[in-house]
Amino acid sequence: LISTPLVAQDAGIDAQRQVIFQQMLTDPANRQLMRDYARLSVQMRDFEGAAATLERLLDLEPENTTARVELAIAYFALGSYAVAEYHLAAVQASGALSPEQAAQVARYAEEAAERDDGSDYSGRIEAGYAFANTTGEQGSFLNGSIDWRIDMGGPNAAQWVTEFGFSSYRPGNSSINGRSSGRLRTGPEFRITGDAYGPRLQTYGEFGWFQNDDLLPGDFRSWALGAAYANPINERFTLYADLSAGMEYETAAAGSDFQFHEFDLGVTYRPSRDTRYRLSGTIGARNQVNSATPTDFTEASVRLSAQHAFDPDFQLLPNRWVVGGFVDAGQVDMVVGGVTTQFDEQSYGLWMRAFVFEDIYIETTAAQVMEDTTTGGVTTTRDELIYTFQVGWEF
Repeated sequence: LISTPLVAQDAGIDAQRQVIFQQMLTDPANRQLMRDYARLSVQMRDFEGAAATLERLLDLEPENTTARVELAIAYFALGSYAVAEYHLAAVQASGALSPEQAAQVARYAEEAAERDDGSDYSGRIEAGYAFANTTGEQGSFLNGSIDWRIDMGGPNAAQWVTEFGFSSYRPGNSSINGRSSGRLRTGPEFRITGDAYGPRLQTYGEFGWFQNDDLLPGDFRSWALGAAYANPINERFTLYADLSAGMEYETAAAGSDFQFHEFDLGVTYRPSRDTRYRLSGTIGARNQVNSATPTDFTEASVRLSAQHAFDPDFQLLPNRWVVGGFVDAGQVDMVVGGVTTQFDEQSYGLWMRAFVFEDIYIETTAAQVMEDTTTGGVTTTRDELIYTFQVGWEF
């Protein structure tokens, strides 16, 4: 129901584009029809259609600066960075750009040059504060991630992809919930086809660590081997899957060792450049391997999230906003010596992000978490409302 207006809007844009396309068949030199078709193609995220139309328009209007900027952006979206750089350099040399266009072109030119040099990285760092309404616990946190891609050459733009992420939470001295974790994944990613769409497959090795509160045991290190599949079918739909298996070792001398496997499956739907929905599911298991009475875990979860970006038409406010929400549900079964304990958790939340500068943002989140624990036929319930506020930097 939430997506119905967006789908209707998308269908309306597509209908307009089809009407204009039919008009172009009878009047192929009509430049206004070309402009309208290219504009609607960009709204539909059909960048190939937009590029083809803008190329024809530039053949007729080689001095059309706006059309050349739009063409460069379309090629950038398709991953043709060298071609995008050519058109961006041409408009920069023309001297016909407005101040707003000049700033836009400079940003795209810098990004295209970085992506075309064979190595590209991006990342995010966030620092904030969390408050749990029911228990009253509060503390600071720090999160970060980086994605580094190296061009391996070849006709299908194979890349070596390395991802690193970390998280740390430090509550007050009265809490024993402090924790830190990190993950490093690296391996080659192959594009099965040579264009911006189509399947991509990455084989990888992954290394992780978790450090519990200083007053508690449970620190561990882990490794895993896996394969990640992503398939951008078109400008709207992307399918993905991830299968991994490995070992987890507790760092204490008499600690527990587990073997584990996990499978993720999901789909992303983008009805427009500013709106995205994502549905994903995970199943997995952890089995203790160094105990006469092992502890075994099985888990399954599903999550639906959505986000929408917009620019408020008001100069006193930040120039880019993103709002989103999520709902998820999961179950974990723990079996020790034939006794099963079941953990059921449901949560939902809303968040809002405002970019006060181009790369720096502030974000606030409110999330409701509900957990039921059942063992021996007895169920205990815990509810918690969590608020967070954070400042982040994208690079």
